[in-house]
Amino acid sequence: MPRTKLSVLDLACILLILMVALVLLWSPWQGTQRGEILLISTPEGQMEYALDVDRTVSLSSRGIKLLVEIRDGAAYVKESDCPDGVCLASRPIRQSGETVLCAPAGVRLTVKGGDADVDFVAG
Repeated sequence: MPRTKLSVLDLACILLILMVALVLLWSPWQGTQRGEILLISTPEGQMEYALDVDRTVSLSSRGIKLLVEIRDGAAYVKESDCPDGVCLASRPIRQSGETVLCAPAGVRLTVKGGDADVDFVAG
């Protein structure tokens, strides 16, 4: 005959499973931090822009023109006349550590800010 009442042990197991499920659902949002600054590196130098200010940045490097769009806390290459177009296919970057590269132009867009810029902590 099947049991109809839950024991204290049954309730404890259910509660434990729910807690583990909540931690697993919550953890992906804790691994990365929203970036604050877009660093644009070119062979000629580096420029920094705040990601919280919408703007369009026009660049020219190695004879290739790029138009970088910063909108709603994310940055992406809106237009480029580079031959391969990989930078145009890249998704917008917003998390610290994310990068878009236009190799023919020698341009790298990197989001930085928060603690995620630390590669290694010894201690």
